[in-house]
Amino acid sequence: MEDRYCPNCGRYVGSLEVCPYCGTKIPKHTGYYYAKYGALTFALIGIVLLLIFAQNVPVQYVHIKDISQTYNYGTVEIKGIVSSAPSLIVYKEGSATLYIDVDDGTGIMSVHVYSPTVEKLAKANKLPGYGEYVDVIGEVYIRGSNIYMIVNSPEEINIIKPKPVQMSIADINSIEYPYAKYVRVELNATVLKVYETSRGSYVLNITDGTGYMDMYLPYSVVYFSNMDVKSLEGKKINVVGSIEWYGSFMNGYWELIPSDINDIKVIG
Repeated sequence: MEDRYCPNCGRYVGSLEVCPYCGTKIPKHTGYYYAKYGALTFALIGIVLLLIFAQNVPVQYVHIKDISQTYNYGTVEIKGIVSSAPSLIVYKEGSATLYIDVDDGTGIMSVHVYSPTVEKLAKANKLPGYGEYVDVIGEVYIRGSNIYMIVNSPEEINIIKPKPVQMSIADINSIEYPYAKYVRVELNATVLKVYETSRGSYVLNITDGTGYMDMYLPYSVVYFSNMDVKSLEGKKINVVGSIEWYGSFMNGYWELIPSDINDIKVIG
């Protein structure tokens, strides 16, 4: 117990904060303030050190098949190929969500990107496209059997574009399924017809004189560009894109999917 006396009447007050005899407020012992503010200081230092430690802990690289409940809300790194054309949804208020499927050979992870990160990726020309290799860092979320990742910064996605090979449409069409899937090719072709789908994407019928095929422009490729896709009808273009199989195994066919609107150049 503290040995304290009232500074006004001199009577013993112990640990009381107000003198019961004259009503004078008793100042707290200096040690009280040391304890109070010392504890606060140590707490703040602890938080700062924890943040510094967290920032310097390397992000764990994992295979998609190994991601389980223990990774829920954790930050991980995955590497793989964009296995389907990314899906872009733009809402009435102007915000957007981009869905990207990444296949690392052990499984497929759905990667979600929300506004304003979507717009930042577009501005930095870092929107992943079909057939591109990506290195992704994001937070894992598990909801029942649904597992997905959320990317919160453009710096968390890095893209590697495979070098394209020169191929004719006849050569592409002669390849059996699935051996041409993801192959990145470059060709010169004439756009015969342009069709706009109900979802804002486009299908272009093209020919290079050796054969015919469709070129698919996803909404995610078109939305952030200034290109008037319909004006390509009748034009000769140089295009780089990855090959995808459209339709069933027995009745499908190869189509070409550019990953970026800049992969299309009018040459005549």
